[in-house]
Amino acid sequence: MILTTLVLAVCLGILAQTLASQLKMPAILPLLLLGIAAGPSGLGLFEPASLGGTLEALIHLGVAVILFEGGLSLDPRRLRKVQGAVRNLLTIGVVVSGVGGALLAHYLVGMSWQTAALFGAIVTVTGPTVIAPLLRHTIAPRPVKTILLSEGLIIDGIGALLAYLALQYIERQGMPMAALGQEVIKVTATGLILGFVGGAIGKSVISSRRFDAELSHLITFALLMLMYWVAEGQAEQSGILAAVVMGFTLSSSRLPDMGGLRDFKEHLTTLLISVLFVLLSGQLRLEEILGLGWNGALVAVGLIFVVRPLSVFLSVWPNHLGLKERFFLAMTAPRGIVAAAVASLGARELHHAGVEGGSLLEGLVYLSILATGAWATLMSVALPIWLGYRDDRSRKRAIVIGAHPLAEVLVSMVRRSGRTTVVVDSSSWRLDKFRRQNLETVRGDARDAGTFEKAGVESDSMVIAATTNDELNLLIGELVHHDFDVHHPVVALQVPPEDLGRRSRAWIDVLSDRGVEIPRWNRLLEENRAEVVEIPWEEKRVRERIRDLAEEKPKELLVLGAWKGESLSLRVSLGPSSAWDSLTLLVSEGEAKQRILSLLEELAQEAEEPSAEDPNLLDPLADDESLPAPQEP
Repeated sequence: MILTTLVLAVCLGILAQTLASQLKMPAILPLLLLGIAAGPSGLGLFEPASLGGTLEALIHLGVAVILFEGGLSLDPRRLRKVQGAVRNLLTIGVVVSGVGGALLAHYLVGMSWQTAALFGAIVTVTGPTVIAPLLRHTIAPRPVKTILLSEGLIIDGIGALLAYLALQYIERQGMPMAALGQEVIKVTATGLILGFVGGAIGKSVISSRRFDAELSHLITFALLMLMYWVAEGQAEQSGILAAVVMGFTLSSSRLPDMGGLRDFKEHLTTLLISVLFVLLSGQLRLEEILGLGWNGALVAVGLIFVVRPLSVFLSVWPNHLGLKERFFLAMTAPRGIVAAAVASLGARELHHAGVEGGSLLEGLVYLSILATGAWATLMSVALPIWLGYRDDRSRKRAIVIGAHPLAEVLVSMVRRSGRTTVVVDSSSWRLDKFRRQNLETVRGDARDAGTFEKAGVESDSMVIAATTNDELNLLIGELVHHDFDVHHPVVALQVPPEDLGRRSRAWIDVLSDRGVEIPRWNRLLEENRAEVVEIPWEEKRVRERIRDLAEEKPKELLVLGAWKGESLSLRVSLGPSSAWDSLTLLVSEGEAKQRILSLLEELAQEAEEPSAEDPNLLDPLADDESLPAPQEP
């Protein structure tokens, strides 16, 4: 039965992740529903209880890896920009959430004050494992996303510590406040010290380059397990804090090889979340949730519409964020794997201590997870529309991957369209020229989703993959389309396949469907042998002459983009369509340039000459004010 349980947990977890990916929603909802449906309360396909104490060990280690990966995702530079709001949410917000949750549990479902206090501590967490995938498909200002992610990553450790203290108080039947304070200091100090030590050792291992990347990742993973085990041996529940601190220590060290480590931990975290959620929800008795009735539903409603908004508006002040941004925060607080894990562990501890209410606690926490997760998913779609984020041009971004002369031309063109532009490259010195222009830059691996998170990619972002490697450009297009829901990433290819962007992967926009030799154009731009030219596109004869020129001199002419008012399109065909106002071309020295300049000069002369349709041409004396006005008969 143990083998069956583990195999089915893995398979159902991956199935839930697949469904969530296709439906563009957090995986927590399908994970919970599949776990309950396949568990003892449903079809009875597997039995989590068969794992015995192994399940508890899996929960502990899984939570450690999840929070370590979260700590790796914390960006110290972004965190500094919103530190006031995050600090308040982690102090004022925690108190409001904990007290509010306890009051709801006590008065609405009749929990004892002790168990209600434990419930309040558990629901202070928000859950980065739910928020992170949710925000990837959500359009919102970057400070809002940074606050939500930072709060979720740090508050998990705080919530777990509060839950542990509440359990200690219950089990010891009224722990003195002095002893409680000593316990807090012991747990906090142990977690901080061992987490920092683990991060420092991990930094030394990675930066030494004595081991290949794969072995370095495994060593770091083993080190995390060791630090967690040592921390738990010194002070129970300090391992969670140690995992977060170790991840944050590595993240703030700005090591050059962090992309691979993040990928490794992200894949491991996804697997662990999937397995743990299926196992935890599988052991839940469906009748426990249904038995809560309307009062249980009211607790979840109170958490969403009373406790969370009160927590946000008392913590995030007008000088931190505007009203719309605070409302977004107030409507987004899904609970995740840490809440589920702590609730399950708490229910077990209460049962062992002979205290009633463990099943009620677990059922109410899982109901809160389902309700807050479903509500946050709905709000991730509705709020950007209601608050006008989708139509706000000031927050729309364009991400150009590759720092070189041709990219500089593309950046200049995109900035003209009104988008905030970010340049991404793996080499810092290539980005210096763009930094001097006060442009936002991100140094990172374009194969790493974390790089695009730093760049602020959203579903309506314009992403231009313009590296000199065709395979990498296609990989980038795949990554941002599937991970960030970017509808039409633009890729530059030297020899694009004929069906690419049409029959094959129709969601890809190919920059210049005739191909782009980026190294060659970079060389021409560096030698000042190429320049950007804009031509009108409304007249039929202009379109015909440019099409003929493109056929005759394809090496001397590169179509970069087309304009309709201030709207820019990088998917341009020189077909018979006349939908564009103008085209932006890059032309090299040669016959093509001379013919284009001649065409522009011809158009300019025609614009200066009086039109044959001017009514004044029919009567040359019409504007001669020296003649007397004609007399009426």
